[in-house]
Amino acid sequence: MTGLVVGLGCFGLHVATTLVWLRRSGWTAPVARHAASALSTHVLGVLVAAWWIGPFAYWSAAAVSGFGAVIWLFLFSAVYKSVSLRILRELHRLPNHALPLATITVEYVRPEFEHRIRVLMRMGCARETDRGYEVTRKGIDTASRIAVVQWVFGIATSGLYGSASSSPTP
Repeated sequence: MTGLVVGLGCFGLHVATTLVWLRRSGWTAPVARHAASALSTHVLGVLVAAWWIGPFAYWSAAAVSGFGAVIWLFLFSAVYKSVSLRILRELHRLPNHALPLATITVEYVRPEFEHRIRVLMRMGCARETDRGYEVTRKGIDTASRIAVVQWVFGIATSGLYGSASSSPTP
């Protein structure tokens, strides 16, 4: 039982740390901040508990702390970059609670996709050409590995969040 309480304490400290740290500007990516926070708060929490309480079931503490950190990361990620939630928030904020599709496309959807292509270009997976954007050798290799992972896990490729008629093959 003590291990569970220690794990919850580590997780609680992680939540508090990320809520503060993610509000501060910096060059460290949010996911890296989550990972650093989860690891450091776990180590700190376990060391403090071992010093203050004495022996306890470490693996129970680690399981609770780790599970909480993963769930917290998933919740953060779902809200952090969600174009849908940003659109919904904007619709709610407006006096008439409505925006034309063209406005939503130009102000919310297009910037997100432009950002994503810039990320692919920075990663070296795509390049801009006269014809538009083109996949690079690195991009082809990355896409091939992703197709294998999708096939292994039974994830259908779908383009933009829809369902696909068939599963990818490696």
